[in-house]
Formats: sequence, C-alpha cells, structure tokens
Amino acid sequence: MTHALNLLGNMLFGLIGLVIAGIVMVEGFMAAMLDTIGIHGQVQRAVLTLVLVALIVAAFRAFGRAFGLLAAVFLTLLLLQALFGDPADGVRAPARQADASSAAWRI
Repeated sequence: MTHALNLLGNMLFGLIGLVIAGIVMVEGFMAAMLDTIGIHGQVQRAVLTLVLVALIVAAFRAFGRAFGLLAAVFLTLLLLQALFGDPADGVRAPARQADASSAAWRI
C-alpha cells in the first residue's frame, strides 16, 4: 500500500513539475522575445502576467483530468490505508509479554 501511495504521489508531483517546467520555458521565451522587440519594464511584466495566467488556464484544461484522477486515486488509497492498513511507519508494536524476572516472581 505504501509503495502504491509513493508511486501515485511521485506521478502527481512529476506531472506538476512537467507542467511548471513547460510554463517556465514559455515564459522565458516570451521574455526574451519581448526584450528583442523593445518592450521592457512594467509593460513587459503585465504582458508576461497575462501570458502566465493563460498558460495556467491552458494547463488545467489540458491536464485537469489527469491531476484530478491522480489526486482522487491518491486520496482514496490514503483513506484505505488509514482505515484498514498498518500504522504510517509500517512497524507494528511488539506484543507485551509478562516479564518473568519481575519482583513478584522473586518472592
């Protein structure tokens, strides 16, 4: 169960990292292009902000179902582990046994 949770979590974060890398690449390209045509300062910041918002909306439209599916499966597995699984650390507490060397046995 822990392996499945780790796998899904890594897939979710990997997809998010891929989307962020794509957005950063497009933003860098747009900033360089705006510099070459002479748009600097606050105007460039405003244009890049609009492009960033458009890229975020496009990413959620393109990958929204994948994000939702991965998050739903991850949370479902997390719930199942919390309800039916072992403790989070995966180590069971050892059973307590009577100590044969207690003071009561010495008397």
